[in-house]
Amino acid sequence: MKDLRCPLCKLPLQANSHGLACGNHHQFDRAKEGYFNLLPVHHKNSREPGDAKAQLQARREFLQAGFFEPLKRRLQALIPAQTQSLLDIGCGEGYFTRGLAETLPNAQIYGLDIAKVGVRLAAKSVLDKNRCLFAVASSFDLPLADQSIDVITRIYAPSKDAELWRVIKGDGLLFIVAPAENHLLALRQRIYSEVRPHEAPPVPTGFKLLGQERLSSELVMKDKALCQALLAMTPFAWRMTDDLRMQIEADGLVDQLDFAIHIYRRNGDYV
Repeated sequence: MKDLRCPLCKLPLQANSHGLACGNHHQFDRAKEGYFNLLPVHHKNSREPGDAKAQLQARREFLQAGFFEPLKRRLQALIPAQTQSLLDIGCGEGYFTRGLAETLPNAQIYGLDIAKVGVRLAAKSVLDKNRCLFAVASSFDLPLADQSIDVITRIYAPSKDAELWRVIKGDGLLFIVAPAENHLLALRQRIYSEVRPHEAPPVPTGFKLLGQERLSSELVMKDKALCQALLAMTPFAWRMTDDLRMQIEADGLVDQLDFAIHIYRRNGDYV
């Protein structure tokens, strides 16, 4: 927890009997599930920001079925074994955070998300709640000290370049996972009359691109409950008609998962 800082006054946070507190006596109690709420009220853009409960539960059901296992294993292989601190931005219900913690047994792991429901699910699923710490927080104002993190992962999540650059160490690595060209292409073709290709994320300011990979696998789903979970967690699925939704749930789906992994290193200056 030594890397955490107060989201209100930016002073370091220290553990106490109730949770965390800074030198200005801002107190953040540990929730019964084990997470901390480090999202100031004035940083919320709604009463419950982030993904909705049903969407997060659908995501958990889909991920537990193993469809994203190849992506998780590839990230496990890419992240250096000597990593001492890792931040997973937009951790959701913690699937990738937990997977990365498995192969980094000596690292301090932080999972942050603006959606309290997701963070609650993530915190309930880990045993060591000090080594794997989950918090409700904004990726645009990270509650972490300057140059405190060895590795940052950002999987399908937004962030602020200046904050990424601020919290990552001088030789730190940033992994951004985004949908590649053919990701769920068959589904998108059934929803939209014109399908626009996914664009590669721009190189974050203050970073240089070290490399990129593409990881693809076939997606075959015949189980109605899993089809429902995928459609519930997919952000563009709300555009589909009820008839199309019912047809996919009844017939199943054959499609493709297609991920682009971009690897960056921090530059010396934020320019």
